[in-house]
Amino acid sequence: MATPKLSPQARRLKTIIVALPILVASSYVFYKREIVKEVPRRTIPKPENVTPSATLESKVFPPDVDSESKRPSST
Repeated sequence: MATPKLSPQARRLKTIIVALPILVASSYVFYKREIVKEVPRRTIPKPENVTPSATLESKVFPPDVDSESKRPSST
């Protein structure tokens, strides 16, 4: 089902209707964080002294799996 082409004025209005709420909401959050110095309510705790690649590797390859038993023998 094809939609009819919008006139330039209708396209501008649609852009404003879509963009304005996003702009207002993000500006409000930015104001609260930077001007009021309010901290976010929910934060994700970071693991201490672990590099991101080591964290990913430990999730993909759990430490209790023996990597030697997973390899096929070459003979």
